[in-house]
Amino acid sequence: MEVSNRNWHETFFMASLATIVGVVASYASMGFLWAIDKLHLLFLGGKGSQLYAYLDKISVWHLFILPVVGAVIVRLIIQYGMPEGRNHGPADAIEAVRLGAGDMSIKAGIGSAVASIVSIGSGASVGRYGPAVHLGASLGSWLAQLLKLTAEHKRTLLACGVAGAISASFSAPLAGVVFAHEAVLGRFGGRSVMPIVISSAVASAVVKMHAFDSILFLLPDMPRVADWEYFLFALVGVLGGALAVIYMSMMDHFSRLAQLLPVSAMAKAILGGMLLGGIVVVFPQTFGLGEQIIRDAFQSEITANVLLMLVLAKLVATSVSFAAGFSGGIFGPAIFLGAMMGTVFGMGAQELVGITLSPAVYGVVGMGAVISRVIGAPITTILIVFELTGSYSLMTAVMVAVVVAGAVTREFFNRSYFYHQLRVRGVEPETSQIQQILSEMSVSAFISKPTVVFVADMTLTAARSAIVEYGSAVSVVYVTDKNGKLVGQINAAVLCGMYDEKMLEERIENVLLRSSIVFTTATNVYEAYLQSKCFKGESIPVTDSQTRQLVGVVYVSDLVDACLQAFERFRMEER
Repeated sequence: MEVSNRNWHETFFMASLATIVGVVASYASMGFLWAIDKLHLLFLGGKGSQLYAYLDKISVWHLFILPVVGAVIVRLIIQYGMPEGRNHGPADAIEAVRLGAGDMSIKAGIGSAVASIVSIGSGASVGRYGPAVHLGASLGSWLAQLLKLTAEHKRTLLACGVAGAISASFSAPLAGVVFAHEAVLGRFGGRSVMPIVISSAVASAVVKMHAFDSILFLLPDMPRVADWEYFLFALVGVLGGALAVIYMSMMDHFSRLAQLLPVSAMAKAILGGMLLGGIVVVFPQTFGLGEQIIRDAFQSEITANVLLMLVLAKLVATSVSFAAGFSGGIFGPAIFLGAMMGTVFGMGAQELVGITLSPAVYGVVGMGAVISRVIGAPITTILIVFELTGSYSLMTAVMVAVVVAGAVTREFFNRSYFYHQLRVRGVEPETSQIQQILSEMSVSAFISKPTVVFVADMTLTAARSAIVEYGSAVSVVYVTDKNGKLVGQINAAVLCGMYDEKMLEERIENVLLRSSIVFTTATNVYEAYLQSKCFKGESIPVTDSQTRQLVGVVYVSDLVDACLQAFERFRMEER
């Protein structure tokens, strides 16, 4: 009965916290978009669907200098207000969950949001969804840290923040739930589903209560999908996957090139802002999020030639934006690129083979193919399309394109750009949950005092006498110097078998063996497991990570017990 009551109280407690996170994440996401609109009004005199009409009315110099000013401000925010002096995003949420205890910096969350608002407001070709996801994750983690919750609960509330942000941004609560599990947690755990569902549903309800418009586009009426057209959707998937790889590769190469420039970070920001300003002057459609351009393309108000030029311009503008140090997401530009490419394909197919569908349908399919490959979340992509359109036929079309895009291009780049960002930092994101649990456990928790320890200047005669006193319980004896630092070990059986009188007068340090494996107090159980896989023996010495003094030993049997504990903990978390 006590266990049942405890589980009920924990369930109610997490449901309450998930509700709070959902509310906060939804208001944070709405506030993020509201702030971008305010900046657009301040800088350009228009916002939303009116923004691009106002771009034609302002002077060329105004349009050119705005990204430069934005780049300088963002550089100052990152340099003086961000941990590690770099941009943060969804990749950091993945790292916090997969390789950490779910701890994220609220300072980084707010700082990234502010930097992204300035970036998008000043015309950088970056997305709004990545910063919203990172901010939601930071808020969820921050609440858990304030309450001093366990690592498991911190990860869950972090994922609740992610789900709430996705749900609020797209009015897609189901996609929010799946994205939190698929892209961030990397698994579907039984204990995490309930709070994440609550957070996502609450965030969606808050957005609807305020009648907040988060709809990206409206599709024209479309006829039923013909069976033979699924072949065309597969071709869109091939093109979308290839475009996604080009997009990610260009961002990576431009960023690497910027790092090689022998100038300061501020100079790079100014130079990048000037390059972006030049692109925006020629192609104002690349300014900011570009959602109105997507709507115009879907309504067939832009010609195929212009759409193709916008694909190229957007690729360069986005790559320059990130190389210059602007802050923002990769999701928004991926939507733009996929929508333009797919719409062009639809226009061509309509002319060549007389398809019955609107080119906008192919635009949505292309959008799905690109973004699924970029964010590494195919199921989420499919659900977003379904929740935005309510069309089962369109969802199945996107499914085909998403699967083909992943299958054709998976060997040409990382699983997602988030994974690529982590690997550039030397972080391996595809860490198993068991490995993660073992990595959180320190060998210090399993240290035992060695039966006997010798000092290096001790004679073999004295050492043998001491071993005889301890009897058969001793097999290996560890040896330290006068300061307690480990210098090696000696086999008790070999020592007891010595009968050469002259040899026995020698000091131990002359016959020492090096310890094949030595742990430190900073070694975690997973590292210990890797080091000891081929070890044959009973115990392994542990030294202080700073002083290198011998602090004890870890028995192999205790390491086995630790691994069994990890499996049991994993089993409990999966319930």
